[in-house]
Amino acid sequence: MDKVVFFHKAAIRLMVSIVKLLPMVLVSMWLGGVAYASDGHSNAAEVSSISTAPEVVFGSGITDTLVTSWVISLAIILLVRWLVGPRPGLIPGAGQAMIETILDGLQSIMEPIVGKKAFRQVFPLLFGYFVFILLQNWSGLFPGIGSILHKVGDSYLGILRPINSDLNATLAMALISLMAWMYLCIKHVGINGLYGHIFGNKAEKEGIPGFMYAFLFVIFFGVGLIECISVLFRGVSLSFRLYGNVFGGDNLLHNMYTFSEFLTNDGFVKTELFATISKAFGSVANVISFLIKYLAYLLPLPFYFLEILVGLIQAFVFTLLVAVYIGLIVNHEDEPHSIDLV
Repeated sequence: MDKVVFFHKAAIRLMVSIVKLLPMVLVSMWLGGVAYASDGHSNAAEVSSISTAPEVVFGSGITDTLVTSWVISLAIILLVRWLVGPRPGLIPGAGQAMIETILDGLQSIMEPIVGKKAFRQVFPLLFGYFVFILLQNWSGLFPGIGSILHKVGDSYLGILRPINSDLNATLAMALISLMAWMYLCIKHVGINGLYGHIFGNKAEKEGIPGFMYAFLFVIFFGVGLIECISVLFRGVSLSFRLYGNVFGGDNLLHNMYTFSEFLTNDGFVKTELFATISKAFGSVANVISFLIKYLAYLLPLPFYFLEILVGLIQAFVFTLLVAVYIGLIVNHEDEPHSIDLV
């Protein structure tokens, strides 16, 4: 299939999938509003922000993020099973064709980065990362997750929340990617090859005076030490980037719920701005207040679409960076010259 046609079809299918999420978004907003209103809140200040630490919900260290990840993981397995059927067929049905389209799309992007030599070993990991992170990111938009609250002391917290808003989970995925990187590098280039790519002298020996070439070993060894530090910090950057974006989005939706509820409960009437408008324009202020009260239900809607986009981008960035880290060492099939170790 022509690549342009393929990407056009993939883009159309993605847009259709996003549009189909709209009813889910509206139901989630409604559930959140019902859950919040059922406790009789009337003041936005009563609701605290989402805590950075996950909440233990069933004891023995089982947190709200862990339960959510189990539910979503089970849903992924059942969904793929339902789409593909008991056995994949030579002539794919609609569900199998959709899965194969996603696989082909990721393969066309990741294979040139990782290289053909290691692609078959690393692709299941990359595909698993992309699907798992994407659906876990979008899980924050599902009805009930992050929108049904329960009271803990003076605060109101969500019963369920996305796994990627838990730093423990993103750090675990980053460490797994580092272990996979180390394993694949040693398997495909060996320990000497890995050492050479990090510490070896990469300069062309011809045309360089001998003493200068020898001095470059010291320079490249120092660069290798810096490279080791950067490798160690990859886990930090991968985990904190994903966690920060998902946790920030979770807080953003939470605050939009709170502000929307504040406005729909005549909160605008109690502000000094309403008093000023009322004094200046009279009954016009009541019309503005009426419109704000009922349009405030739609306030979180744009941020839902923003989170759909952020969830997709973050899943792709995490997967792409893992592929790049592996490809930097493994994908050297066109290496112009050997690297001297000593």
